[in-house]
Amino acid sequence: MCISVIEHTFIRRCPADKEVVQADVQEFVTKSSMRRKCFILLLLLLSGNIQPNPGPPLDHIGTPNDFKSRSGLGILHINVRSLLPKLDLIKIWVKSTDTDILVLSETWLNKSVPDKEISLTGYNIFRCDRPKKGGGVAIYIKNKFQVSLISSLSVIKQFEFIALKLQMSKDQSLTIMGCYRPPSANSEALSSLFNHVASLNAGEFVLTGDLNLDWLSPKSDNLKSVCDSLNLTQLIDSPTHPNIKNPSKSSLIDLILTDAPHKFTAIGIFANDLSDHCAVATVRNIKLPKTKPRILIRRDLKKLNEQAFIYDLSILKWDRISLIDDVDLAWQYFHDEFLNLINKHAPIRRFRVKGRNNPWFSPEIDNLIKDRDTAWCRARKSHSEADWLHFRQLRNKCTLLIKKAKSEYYLSETSKNLNDPKKFWKTVKSTYEPSQTNDFPNFLTKDGKQLTDKTAILDYFNDHFISAGSVFDSSIPNSGTSALNADAFETTKCPNTQFNFTDVSEQEVLRELKNLDTRKTAGPDKLDTLFLKLAADYIAEPLSVIFNLSFSCRKIPKVWKSAYVLPLLKGGDPAEVNNYRPISKLCILAKIFEKLVSEQLKDYLESNSILSEFQSGFRKHHSTITATLKVLDDVIQALDCKKYCVALFIDLSKAFDTVDHSLLIKIMSNIGISEQAVAWFTDYLSNRSQSVQISDSTSFARETQKGVPQGSILGPILFSIYINNLCHNLPNTSYHLYADDTIIYCCSQTVAQAFEFLQTAFDTFQARLRSLKMVLNAEKTKVMVFSHKREPQEITQVLKTETNKSIEKVNSYKYLGFILDSELSFKRHVASSLHKLKMKLGFYYRNKSCFSLKARKFLVAATFLPLIDYGDVLYMNASSACLQPLNTVYHCALRFVTGCSRLTHHCELYARAEWTSLSMRRYTHWITLVYKTLLGLV
Repeated sequence: MCISVIEHTFIRRCPADKEVVQADVQEFVTKSSMRRKCFILLLLLLSGNIQPNPGPPLDHIGTPNDFKSRSGLGILHINVRSLLPKLDLIKIWVKSTDTDILVLSETWLNKSVPDKEISLTGYNIFRCDRPKKGGGVAIYIKNKFQVSLISSLSVIKQFEFIALKLQMSKDQSLTIMGCYRPPSANSEALSSLFNHVASLNAGEFVLTGDLNLDWLSPKSDNLKSVCDSLNLTQLIDSPTHPNIKNPSKSSLIDLILTDAPHKFTAIGIFANDLSDHCAVATVRNIKLPKTKPRILIRRDLKKLNEQAFIYDLSILKWDRISLIDDVDLAWQYFHDEFLNLINKHAPIRRFRVKGRNNPWFSPEIDNLIKDRDTAWCRARKSHSEADWLHFRQLRNKCTLLIKKAKSEYYLSETSKNLNDPKKFWKTVKSTYEPSQTNDFPNFLTKDGKQLTDKTAILDYFNDHFISAGSVFDSSIPNSGTSALNADAFETTKCPNTQFNFTDVSEQEVLRELKNLDTRKTAGPDKLDTLFLKLAADYIAEPLSVIFNLSFSCRKIPKVWKSAYVLPLLKGGDPAEVNNYRPISKLCILAKIFEKLVSEQLKDYLESNSILSEFQSGFRKHHSTITATLKVLDDVIQALDCKKYCVALFIDLSKAFDTVDHSLLIKIMSNIGISEQAVAWFTDYLSNRSQSVQISDSTSFARETQKGVPQGSILGPILFSIYINNLCHNLPNTSYHLYADDTIIYCCSQTVAQAFEFLQTAFDTFQARLRSLKMVLNAEKTKVMVFSHKREPQEITQVLKTETNKSIEKVNSYKYLGFILDSELSFKRHVASSLHKLKMKLGFYYRNKSCFSLKARKFLVAATFLPLIDYGDVLYMNASSACLQPLNTVYHCALRFVTGCSRLTHHCELYARAEWTSLSMRRYTHWITLVYKTLLGLV
């Protein structure tokens, strides 16, 4: 037994000398023990021919189902040759193998395909696309793992590469690398790839992908030498790119390389219905963390009897509320009674969410997949032409059956739900985006260290969101109140009347309750919108009493000042707290009350013309279009008069989060808000708190000392009041505000004079900004020169901040959703719109078999036309060369709607869809805008 092991070990790298080695071994072993010792020493001296870290022989996994029952970390690689059209097959692969890590090569993706369209439920995706057609790598990894991106590199005509660091335990990590090297890559590509791998100093790693070098061929000697130099072992031992006609020409080009082969227990090569490559898999020996079941905590509505709920509600007596003179006590009484009633009829329960197959996946498809895999195994062993033919027939039949099943399911669902928008859009969304979950991130990075404790993660999130408004305090010069710029606080027009609250009526409360969206979730008070809407007729009266009591007490219930904050990943590394956006959940009844208050406050502001006419944010008859139209009209008039126009686009840092409460109250007093109302607003802003909520876990509450409440109804209005005088009476300039989007511009006969005037106005603006304790974001603030001359002119003038930083000059800027360029050609805006429209078209055509003609028209009208119509009155007079690409994509959308061929004339497309041309749509929008302007509606 020992002899055979020695022979095997010695000859693994010397198969050609096998007979000689066997003879030498027998001769040495049959002699004295001294010679045995010499033999062992000789083996050690010759160990250069021994496989480094050979480890035990790897088990071979026969089928995907065997791979699913593995014990360890499962890694699967598939050369997919275009991911998008095969996404459904990929989902079936993931379901059947339950792989932990899925590496795909030749994804053929580009930036027009968003991550959400190719995402898989329960997995995070990392991708590296080739800038041009073809190539590309993507890695899907289960979201239960702690993983971070180390490297993503695409070298044109050489390779695409991704490296992820997987934290397996506190002291142990594994680097997962995926790569693709095209056949046309030159000899330098291989060395460049592995030089990059070596430069990462990744520790233990596994690299898998399609290198397009046959490991079984002498042509791979260079690759093997590189692997030897890096102490890498190639795990896959049989061809992965079969040649059916000539099996001897089959190649092994899909590789799994690792520097720790002894830690891998098994490999697998499986049939692949995605391309002509086999899928390759391996298992890393490690104890995996258990997958925690996804638990939802929500009310059990299955046994809800609405009639019984209404009956119990009708016998409740609310008379006591009118006898209570404290709003907190009155609210507490209402809340306890109503919440107890809800809990009785719909108690809160914990539900375990089970993974489900695609709704169109049938037992017939499942059985056909098994038959296909069995046929592949048989053909691979026999190399019989007939067996390969049988496999291909089953493979093609399986692919067609999957496409047919999906198309028929969605065609049926979208057609029958056309009259139910909620169900229709839910069905459409399910075609490209898995259900979103508010799950815990596995870890967060703080000061270079990883936070894994739930409580620590929650508190870190809360600290980060709370500090958004205070981190800029150090940027604001410490000046006393006497140094504050008075212009920022004095109103431009003192009203003759004061603002006082008027009692809200029961009918007003009932109206808002009836208009509640039952999809909205409950806030900190646990009162669900479904039950508030059901009970509207019975609770409108006691709620109106509580609302009016709030006015008389000059305070609001304490719980209405609290908020749950949900961290929403914007994109990028999920371990970085800066990549999360806070979404606030407030009490539903608090928002209803705020809406009624805002109606009174808005009426006062508008009737007394307190807000600047050049503030368009959050106001009736104002929009981004009217704001941009006003600015463009001023610029065009100046250019027509042979003037220059210099525009300063100002960005404020965390504007809504830096509102100072005491200054806001002072400004409100100055614009005529009564003492009683000011006391109410003071209480509204003070002692507010927030907690971060993820899944069923909530952080401790922390007080927010700055900013207007996020997600509130009153917040935007209060912000408009706060910055109302920020740009008032700036010398020799014009301005426009839309919330915190600010533009100051100056028109003059010379560029130098325009810059001089603008600098003076900018200095005044910054002084007022400092008075309001707000901070300019100099990096994102830009200046642009509009010129009436066609020839480009060198601009030497610069704008400076208070700290002597130069403001960057640009040739284009995105203002309120429109990309304005210095020539007013709108070419960049149209190009940006085209990119978005083509992404929509790509989704339409990839899923056209899922929608009937009626559903297609409904889909395009709701998602495509708003994009192409948005602000078209601004650029309707652009050159025909600029607008023609929009006509092209519009006609493509019409062909999708009507099902017509590419040869169909556009006039027939208009007739079949019953839509007009784009030029006519723009003209109609322009006429409508003029009409509304004449009537004072805009």
